[in-house]
Amino acid sequence: MTEAAAEAGNRVLKLLEDAWNDADGEAFGAPFAEDAVFVNIRGEHHTGRTGIARGHQAIFDSIYKGSVNRYEALVVKQLAENVLYVLGHATLHAPTGPMAGDHESHFSVVLSRREASDWQVDAFHNTLIAPPPGG
Repeated sequence: MTEAAAEAGNRVLKLLEDAWNDADGEAFGAPFAEDAVFVNIRGEHHTGRTGIARGHQAIFDSIYKGSVNRYEALVVKQLAENVLYVLGHATLHAPTGPMAGDHESHFSVVLSRREASDWQVDAFHNTLIAPPPGG
C-alpha cells in the first residue's frame, strides 16, 4: 500500500466517522457516489447517495440516537490507479434502543477517483461481529 492510498482511505473513513458522530445523514452520504451501493449490518441493500444519506439520518434520529462510532482502517489496498479497497473495523456505542451497548463490525469499502474528483465511496458492506456462542 502506498502512503497516498492509506491517507485517502483514512480521510474518507474520518469523514464518515465525523458525520456519524454528528448525527448528520447528509454529511454521511456526501462521500458516496451518486450510484453507490450500501449493505448494512442487517443485510439491507441501499442504493445511491441520497438514499444512503436519508437512511442514515433515520437511524441517527431513532435506534442510534446519541451513538458514537469509531472507524479504523485495517487494510488499504490499491486495486488500480483510481480504485482502493479498504477493510475496516468499527466500534459502535449505542446508549439506548434495540442496539444499546457496544458492538463491533468489519466493513469493506471500494473507493474510486473519477477524473479530478476526490475519492468517493462506490460500495460499502458492513458486517456485525457476532458475540461468541454462549455469550
